[in-house]
Amino acid sequence: MPKKKKKINFGVIGLGMGRFHLEGYLKAPNAEVVGLADINENRLENAKDHYGIKKVFTDYKDLLDMKELDAVSIAVPNFLHKPITIDALKAGKHVMVEKPMALNAEEGQEMLETAKKNDLILMLHFNNRYRGDIQYIKKCVEAGDFGEIYFAKTGWIRRRGIPGAGGWFTTKAKSGGGPLIDLGVHVIDMTMYMMGSPKPVAVSGCVVQKFPQVVGKGTFDVEDFASGYVRFENGATMAVEISWAMNCASERQYSEIYGTKAGATLNPLTIWSDRNGILEDISPQNPKGLSQFEHFADCIMTGKIPISPGEHGVLMMKVLDAIYESSKTKKEVIINWD
Repeated sequence: MPKKKKKINFGVIGLGMGRFHLEGYLKAPNAEVVGLADINENRLENAKDHYGIKKVFTDYKDLLDMKELDAVSIAVPNFLHKPITIDALKAGKHVMVEKPMALNAEEGQEMLETAKKNDLILMLHFNNRYRGDIQYIKKCVEAGDFGEIYFAKTGWIRRRGIPGAGGWFTTKAKSGGGPLIDLGVHVIDMTMYMMGSPKPVAVSGCVVQKFPQVVGKGTFDVEDFASGYVRFENGATMAVEISWAMNCASERQYSEIYGTKAGATLNPLTIWSDRNGILEDISPQNPKGLSQFEHFADCIMTGKIPISPGEHGVLMMKVLDAIYESSKTKKEVIINWD
């Protein structure tokens, strides 16, 4: 019987957001970083010197050729998620890919099928799922403390905050969309996760661009505001609002769930319920979160299903696709699960 590995060898592709992945693996006791890849030579050399990583490459395929490499994190612009993920899976490497999974659900499904075909783990970097407050609520929901979750609302509203204005973030062919796919993917996912990951079956939505002057030069062919309403197979519903630019008081991120026994909000974490007919607000203090990087390594070692599996990445893309489609057709979109 082969000896069980004590550490999983990781590589990181893309050192912008990927730098957080790199630091996460370096802190994980069951992980070892053996190589890095980035097309920016200065950023690559800086990471090499700062973190003491010996093997660095400007071509990610050279990283994938490393025999000792077990898995990679992929943190590159959205339009590159699918091709690099598929290359990594075909090279026999497990993958954690940044959000959003891809430009659309069709690409995400192809990535998932490639992972299954090669018997490898495809995990999403849905980092909010691993937060202490969200893990706490998730456990309470699973224990039945909230009763039936029948409604949720979530949003991430920025007064002014368009990332990389005029660059790939605001170019639909490279990003897949605007704040809905950039910010919405975070809050929609963590809210659905707290609800128990119900299957979405129908979506109504609208996306608009009202602040083109904020960008100035460069391409800006995506929305700056999105709203949506999602119906789930179990009868629950969820309302969504997302913006990069909006004439509102200030930036605000929120996520709330409502059940027959209790409700909850984040920022700060508060649970609303009643006990013996008396309304009660509970404020849990400093619930402990999880390291998604340590968790990824553990999943590779044990074969267990990740907290943020590829299937949930596809589910998320179906919701985002449906909001865009609903806005285009001005009709409710039924999500096909065949």
